[in-house]
Amino acid sequence: MSAVINKAKSQYRRALGIEVGVILAFAFFLFLYKGNITISFIAGTVSSFVPHAIFVYWVFFRNSAKDRTNMTAFYRGEGLKWLATILLIIGCFKLVFPMDFVWFFMGYFIVLLLNNMIPFLLSRFTH
Repeated sequence: MSAVINKAKSQYRRALGIEVGVILAFAFFLFLYKGNITISFIAGTVSSFVPHAIFVYWVFFRNSAKDRTNMTAFYRGEGLKWLATILLIIGCFKLVFPMDFVWFFMGYFIVLLLNNMIPFLLSRFTH
C-alpha cells in the first residue's frame, strides 16, 4: 500500500506543478488579449486551485496521529476544501473590483477541469 501512496504523492506533486504552469500561461495570454479581465480570471483560478491544493496536502502529505485511517483524512480534507472554497469566493466577490463574473467562473471551472484531467492523464500516460 505504501508504494501506491508514494506513487500518488509524486503524481499529485507533478500534477499541481503542471496545473500552475497551465494557469499562468493561460492568464498571461488572457492579459495580452484583454488585460482588464485577467484579475477576475486569476481570482477564479485561485478560488479553485488553493482549496484543491489544501485537499491534496491534507490527504497525501500531512501525517497526523489523529488521522488513523485514510478515510478520516479524506473527509477532513474535503471539509477544509469546501470551507476554503466558500471563504475564497466570498473574499473575491467582496474585494476584487471591478469583477467580471463570467471570467471569474471561467477561471474557476477551467481549474476544476484541470484538477481532474491532469492526474488522470498522468496516470494514463506515465508508468
